[in-house]
Amino acid sequence: MAKEEHIFAIDIGATSIKLCEFVYGAEHDGLTLAHFAHREYEEELSEETRIGVISGLLRQMLAEGGFVGKNALLCLSGQLALMRFAKLPPGEYDQKQIRQLAEFEATNNIPFPVDQIIKDYQFIRSSDGESLDLMAVVVKNDIVEQFTTSISDIGCVPTLIDVAPAACYNAAKANGLGNEGCDVILNIGGRVTTVVFVEGEQFYARTIPIAGYFITQQIAREFNIDFTEAEELKRKHGFVALGGAYAEPESETAANVSKIIRNAMARLHGELVRTINGYVAQQHGTKPSRIFLTGGTSICTYTDTFFSEKMGIPVEYFNPFLCVTLLDSVDKAKLQSVAHLFTECVGLGLRYRSTCPVELSLIPAIIRRQQTFDRKKLLFAASIIALLLLLTFSWMGLNTRLKDYTAHVKELDKIYQPNKQIIDRIDAAMGRSSASLSQINDYKQLILRQGVWPSILNEIYRIKPDNLWITSIEPIVGEIKEIQLDKSSGDDMFGMGGLGMGMGMGMDLPSLDDGMGNGKDDDKDMITIDDKEITGITIKGCSVLPDNSGVHITLGNPFPFPMTVEKTGENLERKGKGDKVRILTRNELIMEAINKAANTPEAKFEAALRNSQLFSSEENYTGITYFVPSNSVQNYTDFAIQVKFVAPTPLHDVKKGTYSAALNPLGINSGGAFGPRGGMGMSMGMGMGGTGPKPR
Repeated sequence: MAKEEHIFAIDIGATSIKLCEFVYGAEHDGLTLAHFAHREYEEELSEETRIGVISGLLRQMLAEGGFVGKNALLCLSGQLALMRFAKLPPGEYDQKQIRQLAEFEATNNIPFPVDQIIKDYQFIRSSDGESLDLMAVVVKNDIVEQFTTSISDIGCVPTLIDVAPAACYNAAKANGLGNEGCDVILNIGGRVTTVVFVEGEQFYARTIPIAGYFITQQIAREFNIDFTEAEELKRKHGFVALGGAYAEPESETAANVSKIIRNAMARLHGELVRTINGYVAQQHGTKPSRIFLTGGTSICTYTDTFFSEKMGIPVEYFNPFLCVTLLDSVDKAKLQSVAHLFTECVGLGLRYRSTCPVELSLIPAIIRRQQTFDRKKLLFAASIIALLLLLTFSWMGLNTRLKDYTAHVKELDKIYQPNKQIIDRIDAAMGRSSASLSQINDYKQLILRQGVWPSILNEIYRIKPDNLWITSIEPIVGEIKEIQLDKSSGDDMFGMGGLGMGMGMGMDLPSLDDGMGNGKDDDKDMITIDDKEITGITIKGCSVLPDNSGVHITLGNPFPFPMTVEKTGENLERKGKGDKVRILTRNELIMEAINKAANTPEAKFEAALRNSQLFSSEENYTGITYFVPSNSVQNYTDFAIQVKFVAPTPLHDVKKGTYSAALNPLGINSGGAFGPRGGMGMSMGMGMGGTGPKPR
């Protein structure tokens, strides 16, 4: 026997909430009503209060009505949704093309971004059988989330979200409307009136913003009272004035209210006629033969008489419960008085188990994924059980193998134990060997780094003009600053009274012996590397042009660098005849820059440095910072050039035992070119006799 299942059908309207509890399964056949309730809002809904008002009112209704369901089906008012009907041109479409056309029609000309909406669409059988009719519905995502949050707050699970016109149509078809012609459901609600056409399998609907709220506004404006008083006046004296030969009521207030209501109904009638004409012309439908009234405002006295006289066709109230079985727990007398309010609830209840003509789903993606997961719970449970069984059998097999492995280990252990001392000695020797190799690798890396600075010095002297002498090279440690030209004037900065230069490079490597030629394994030997970097150098010197023969420069062949240097942003390509491209060599690029530079040794040296592969070509960082011609010696100039490295060089500190020697990265000494024990060095010098001004 199937398990009995209780579900809620909740119609969240603009002015009230309608709730039905339907029972499926067990001895209940078809749609069965167990409980119903409806409540009007005590305050007007807004974006801020919607969740609290709806959840509070639903919680109160569930507590008072004896409801026991959990799964909830929701229906949104036609005021909150955009419903659009379109005819696709005749043709043969595949599934992808149909889906693309439907997506376009659903999102075309909507007043808010696509990522803020929930949409669905359905194809409707066309009356002419040639074109393809499409119905698309769009609703804002935050509105749906507010409703689903309200339902979740009361402990229910939202499983379906529909819209009022579609729910009305499904209820009408379940009760046999539209089988013998065109029937119209006129659902006059609180904020809008929904016109639903039911003709065979064809479906069309339109919402009109003329309903109970509009009537109350007209009464408040006419009597110059607030909205609450106007609503009370409408409920107490409201009816549709018949006009013509009918006598007016004795109460002047009632007469005025009835005329206001009649004027509003007359406007609604005009919109209804226009809607019918559009349905006949655009949807190729037929004019209705009957009108069925439903909705809260439709019970206004003489509403059916008014529309019957105006339209000239039968008008009656729609009872959606003809297709529903009522349990003994239902108060039938009370239900009869409010049956016109529950059309959407009946249409929702039909969606839970049966197949309906119009099946829309505006459920958010996160809830849809949860529903998919719930439907697959049994499959997941079976998969978990199968996995547990697999793990059990695997464990049993592994346990058997473990026993075999343990037995084999014991056999091997009998062979291993007698030779354990030999193996331990071999492991100890291997450990010492690994430590020695690690130390050797550290020294090897340090030795390789010693080739960096000779390469830098070789490159500087390789591209130096013959008329220029270098007197000092100073490293720049840390961030290199942009060039600030020293505009000092006067004599040479080094003095011509005894111009001299001494340069040397000294680097110290900790010796691997103890000074007596014996190898030494000292665990205290260590190499520490400072986190600072040498980002450039400052070259100071002087130049002399004894005659007018110009600057002499002879480029030597480039030396291979011991390090990898990639200078980006260079263009070594040159166009030849016939647009042939030739790649310049490094010396050609330097000579090209030298020839374009000014005819002074300093300018040409600056151009050569910028085009060297080792140094940056940025004018803000590689360039002349000091340039002062001498007042004492003709054609003699002092200069200073800042040079930025393409690849900064780390600053090293080598320590061995208690001895510590900081490596001068350029190896420049004033007293000699050789460093401490175990080092190597290079020195260069230049001197000029004569007298000159006092050095600055």
